[in-house]
Amino acid sequence: MSLIGHGGSGKTSAANYLQDEYKFTPFSFSLVIRGYAAAHSISLQKRANYASTHAEIIRKYGWDYTLSLALNLKADRICIDDVRSLPYADIIRDAGGKGIAFDCPVETRFAHVHNHPDKAKYPDTLNGFIENEREDEAITIGAGLQFETDLLMQSADYHIDASGSLENTFRQLDEIVQPLLTRR
Repeated sequence: MSLIGHGGSGKTSAANYLQDEYKFTPFSFSLVIRGYAAAHSISLQKRANYASTHAEIIRKYGWDYTLSLALNLKADRICIDDVRSLPYADIIRDAGGKGIAFDCPVETRFAHVHNHPDKAKYPDTLNGFIENEREDEAITIGAGLQFETDLLMQSADYHIDASGSLENTFRQLDEIVQPLLTRR
């Protein structure tokens, strides 16, 4: 399962919910990037720093390194938080995964993360939040690996209206996941 959407749309909360309710193993690109940054004394001051650090990981270990970490987990159910590039989404789909897009207006997403402690990813102002996101989307993390969140969201298998409460988001997630699990 790939969770697709812009920052603050509820992907990480959904990954935690899938873990708690359906025994999915969550995988976060951000955690891998933070770990690499800490080990190499890289400062993550803006969302774009996450992308450039991911690009460094790719140059060092190969274009599919982080995705391979996710797909090689010893788990029956994996949800990958924050898939942003078409080649990654295609590999997940080829492996039988489904994409879920979290649709949420920028103002609502900003409200979701306004008090988030990670100010590198989530600045204090709406304009800063929008600019951070714009810079993030402009970065190419490797050959053919630019962030294409909007395009991926359009091509997702399922869509969730994440503009309301988390409870509503989780209800919609249940409506998607339960039938998928009974088909297995």
